Amino acid sequence: MLRAVLSTLLAVVLGSVIISAVQALGHVLYPFPGALDPNDPDALAQVIAQAPLGALLMVEMAYILGCAFAGALVTRLAPGFGLRLPLIVGALFTLAGFMNMAAIPHPLWLAVLTTVTYLPMTVIGAKALGEAPGATGGAKNA
Repeated sequence: MLRAVLSTLLAVVLGSVIISAVQALGHVLYPFPGALDPNDPDALAQVIAQAPLGALLMVEMAYILGCAFAGALVTRLAPGFGLRLPLIVGALFTLAGFMNMAAIPHPLWLAVLTTVTYLPMTVIGAKALGEAPGATGGAKNA
């Protein structure tokens, strides 16, 4: 059980690092205006409303890559749990996504798209990598 918990936490942390890295790349490709105060929600909402499509798609790409990696990682680190752990990881990312959407206004299409990304991408990542060779009964031994 401890292995499952630690693997889940590590997957969320490393998935978040990937999300942050891809979003940082997006900010390099599509920089914010120079005078933007990221702590001003009104100014941030205005910038997001005027952001080019590519900048918004980088946000989605960040969630796709981060969640897929996290799903693959938790499956590899804690084999034998089937899709339970990737679904927990996806649920945690979904919760964080809801909090993000509540804090920072996003276009409706992006809010819907990202909301339906987290769970499927963690499952796809888990299934793409699969469990480590010879990994059986991990849930019983964890």
